[in-house]
Amino acid sequence: MKKTLLVFIILVSLSCTKKKSTTQIVIPVKIEHQQITQNNTLTITDSIKKTFLDTLNIKKSPVKIISAKLSKTQYSDHKDIKLLYKNVSNKNIKAIRFEWYCENGFEKPASGRSFFIKGKAEGYTDDLLKPHQSRSQIWEDFSTDANTIISARAYYVVFSDGTKWNLKK
Repeated sequence: MKKTLLVFIILVSLSCTKKKSTTQIVIPVKIEHQQITQNNTLTITDSIKKTFLDTLNIKKSPVKIISAKLSKTQYSDHKDIKLLYKNVSNKNIKAIRFEWYCENGFEKPASGRSFFIKGKAEGYTDDLLKPHQSRSQIWEDFSTDANTIISARAYYVVFSDGTKWNLKK
């Protein structure tokens, strides 16, 4: 009995005198300026939309988007996008990266393949496109709720001679 009482007293005295060590981990966070609307919602997607509506650098693009259409697939709820585009340069094009911005029926960014960036989706082609030649291509299953294509554009072009064109954002 004396041994258990002695062990109990030692444990109680050690627990009372022992200081708890606390370690704080400080993680630096970079906060970028984000606009807030009147109802206090972030307008990050509005800035993405604005970059698509800015057509200043599109005029210099070697690829012109003639049409962009949405279509519903027969086998799922996802929608496809069909782009009709033309090489307006005098060089053969080896590869093109496209991007487009879509909204749903509520004029909000549409869902897409990327969970984090809504509204914006991408596709590419590496088929040879000769000068002044047009072609169409379909990208499947890119959105479940896209209703309207706000803008579609080529943002990166690789020519057959090795030169490249990049949309300056």
